[in-house]
Amino acid sequence: MVSLDETTRVDSFDCLDEDLNDFLQNDSLNYQKEKITNTYLFLDKDEVVAFFALSSDCLNDLGYENSIWNKLHRNIKLPNSKRIRQYPAIKITRLGIDKKYQGKGLSHQLLDFIKVWTFIEYKPACRLLILDAYNQPKQIEMYRKNDFVFLLNSDINDKHRFMYFDLMRLED
Repeated sequence: MVSLDETTRVDSFDCLDEDLNDFLQNDSLNYQKEKITNTYLFLDKDEVVAFFALSSDCLNDLGYENSIWNKLHRNIKLPNSKRIRQYPAIKITRLGIDKKYQGKGLSHQLLDFIKVWTFIEYKPACRLLILDAYNQPKQIEMYRKNDFVFLLNSDINDKHRFMYFDLMRLED
């Protein structure tokens, strides 16, 4: 894994999703320079096999019903006296695998890598790994198989579904 920099060639990357391709090829360096998100690449020689981008975030109770916030507290097993209004989080803002490497189980390996790397190597003070998944059966199934959980039911018909993974599960 390497950090994206000006010397990395990303123009041939194609994950069959124009939005993701456009981000990597046209926006990712600027986002990184502006400290909005950091992009990391997996390479085979000089070819980008997969990438992911992360940014700092937080999950807070503003705008959520009490029942949703209480469900989150129960799911991550915080005692009532320790409940807080915000949970530090790392957000997977983008994730893509080049079409030549799709269908080989790399998405599961990539998500496992991101979880462990975030928790053990990157070591931010955060509790949750969050994402807005494309609300497509293939993507949703991949995230669910990787133990991401829906926060809401109200976004079931939206373009994206909000999901999270409790990083403390890695200590078990």
